[in-house]
Amino acid sequence: MKELVKQYLDHGLSRRGLMSGLSAIGMSTVAAKAVAQSLETFGQGGAAAPPSAMREVQGTGGALFVAQLKAAGVKYVFFNPSTGDYPIFDALVDEPAIQVIKGIQEGAVVAMADGYAKATGKPAVVIVANVGLTNAMTQMLNSWKDQIPLLVAVASVDQEQLGRDQLQEAQFHETMTNPITKWTWVAQTTAGIPETLRRGLKFAATPPCGPVFVSLPTNTLREQAKAAIWDQARFDVPMRIRPDKEDVERVARLLVEARNPLITIGDDVTWCHAEQEAVELAERLGIPVVSQAAASALGFWSKPFPTRHPLYIGPQLRDMRFPGQPDVLLNLGNRVGERASAGTTLISIRLDPTSLARTAPVDVPIVADLRLATQDIIVAIKSLATPTRLKAMADERSQKVAAYSSEMAAFRQKIARENADQRPISLSRIGLELESALAPETCFVSDADSGKAMDPLMSFGGVDKKYFATSPNILGWGMAAAFGVKLANPDRPVVSVVGDGSFCFSGPQPLWSQARYKAPVINIVLNNKSYNNERNRIWHFAGRQFQTGRDMTCYNGSPDIDYAKAAEAFGVEAEGVKEPDKLKGALDRAQRAVADGRPYLLDVDTYRDGMGAVSTWYPAYSIADLRKRRV
Repeated sequence: MKELVKQYLDHGLSRRGLMSGLSAIGMSTVAAKAVAQSLETFGQGGAAAPPSAMREVQGTGGALFVAQLKAAGVKYVFFNPSTGDYPIFDALVDEPAIQVIKGIQEGAVVAMADGYAKATGKPAVVIVANVGLTNAMTQMLNSWKDQIPLLVAVASVDQEQLGRDQLQEAQFHETMTNPITKWTWVAQTTAGIPETLRRGLKFAATPPCGPVFVSLPTNTLREQAKAAIWDQARFDVPMRIRPDKEDVERVARLLVEARNPLITIGDDVTWCHAEQEAVELAERLGIPVVSQAAASALGFWSKPFPTRHPLYIGPQLRDMRFPGQPDVLLNLGNRVGERASAGTTLISIRLDPTSLARTAPVDVPIVADLRLATQDIIVAIKSLATPTRLKAMADERSQKVAAYSSEMAAFRQKIARENADQRPISLSRIGLELESALAPETCFVSDADSGKAMDPLMSFGGVDKKYFATSPNILGWGMAAAFGVKLANPDRPVVSVVGDGSFCFSGPQPLWSQARYKAPVINIVLNNKSYNNERNRIWHFAGRQFQTGRDMTCYNGSPDIDYAKAAEAFGVEAEGVKEPDKLKGALDRAQRAVADGRPYLLDVDTYRDGMGAVSTWYPAYSIADLRKRRV
C-alpha cells in the first residue's frame, strides 16, 4: 500500500491504477474509493480553491515552513536545536500562534511529541539536528509500531555540499528512516517546502497513521521564494471508511447465531473513538471481551474497553479457561487479535489492510473505521432478532461472564493484599495505593515492563483513568511522553510510571523539560535495580545463567542510583520511598506539588521477583586494578 500511495502522490500512477492496486491487496471497492478520495490533493485536478483557502507568501524557506505550519493548525513544535534550522526559529520569533517546546535529547523530543499525538489524535511536529536523527529514531520506532502521526524534520546539508564529506554530513537520511516511516520526502527547492510539509502532514495523519520524515536542505531554508500556503481543510481529508453492507449483515448474523462468541479489542478502537460503541456491542449480546493478547503485559498503547466492566475478562490467551474455545471471534482493531483455533470463525475489522490477515487466515476481513463499523453491526443485530430475544441472550451470557470476572478480581485483590507489606515494596502494593489515590480523570502513562503487573489492580477506560503506553516497549519513552500528554491535557492529572531501566535509557532529560515548562506531572520510578522481566525471560530458557545462578546482564545495582537526587539536579522536587507504609504520604505530597503546578518524582524501592531475583551477583571487573603504576 505504501508504494502505491507514493506512486500516486508522485504522479506516477493514475487514480484508476491506484484503485486497481488497492483492490489487488484485498480492499473492497468502497474502501479503495475512500482511500483514493482521501489522497485527492490540490494540484491533481478538481475545482479551483476559494481565495480564502490559499495565499501567496514571500520569504525564506524557514518562513514558508512556519507559515504552512500555522495554516495546518499546528500549535507546538517539539525540537532540539541545530545551526542549519535557524531560519525556522527566526520566523517563529514573530509567530505567537506556535509555541516551541525544547527537549535536550532527540529521543526525548520524539517521545514528547508521541505522547502529545496519542492524547490529541493530531499530528505532532518534531525538528531535530541532522546528526541527532539516529537518537530520534529509537523513539520513532515506538511511533511507527503504534501508528502515531508524527512529522520529523531535519535541516540537512546544503545541496551543493553533498558528497564532499563535510564534518556533519550524513547523506540519504530519507533512506535511513524509510523502514520506520510511512514515507519520506526531500524538499528540492525553497518554493517546494510548503508542498513538502503539506504532503508530509497529510500522509502522517491519514489512517493508518504513522511517522513521516522530511529532509530540508539548509540552502532551501535560507533562500527566498514565493509559494502558495494552503489551509489545512484543503489537504487534511479524514478517511473514515464505512464497511460494505453485505459484510456487516454477515457479521451480525454470525454474532447472533454464535453459541460462544468472544470479542478482542485493540488500539484501532481508541484511534476511531469507538469505545462507547464497543461497549454497546458487547452488552447487546452479552459477549465477553478480552484485550490485546498476553503480549499486552508488555505494551499496547491504550485500553479502550473499561477494565472494570463485568464483561471484561482480561488478556487474550491462546487457550482460554473461560469462556473456552469461541465458535466466533470478533477482532475489533487488535493488531495481534487474529488468534483463532481450528473451528473458530474469525472476523477481523482493522484500519490497516497491510496488517489485516497478515499471518493468519481470516474468515471475514474488513477494512473500515471501527466506530462506523461497530455502529452498523449494532443496527444490523437489532434487525435480526426481537428485543426480547436479544435481551434473553445477553442476560444469560452476561451473568456467567460477570460471575467469572468478579471472581478473578477478588482473587487478584486477595493476592495483592497478602503481599502488601513486603519489603522491598511489592508492585501490587503500589497498584493498590495508586488506585486509591488517583482521580478517575487521571492520564496514566506507563513505561515499565515489570510495572505492568500493577495494571490488573487499577481501573482504566470508560469513566476511569485513561491509559497510555507503547506496544514495542522501547524504553526511555515514559517521562517524556507524559510531558506531551500533559501538554494536551493541562486540566487532567498525569502520572508517569517508569522502571529504573527506562529512566536510565532516557536519562533525566525529560525532567528538564517538565521543569522548564512547569508541567505538573507525577513521575514514579520503580527502582528494583534490575532489568527484572528481561532476566526472567532470559532464564526461562534454562541456559548457563539459570544453571549457575549467575546473572551476566540484568542486575543494575553496584552502584545503586539515587533517582531522587538526579531529579533534583534537573529542577524537579523528589523523594525516595523505601517502606510500604510510606507510600500514601509520599503520593499525598506529590499530589500537593502538582496541584501547585510543579512536577514531582518518587523513587520507589521495589521488589524483584522471579528466577534469580534475590541474587546481586554480577561479573565484577576493575579497570583501576589494571594500572601498572599506582598514584
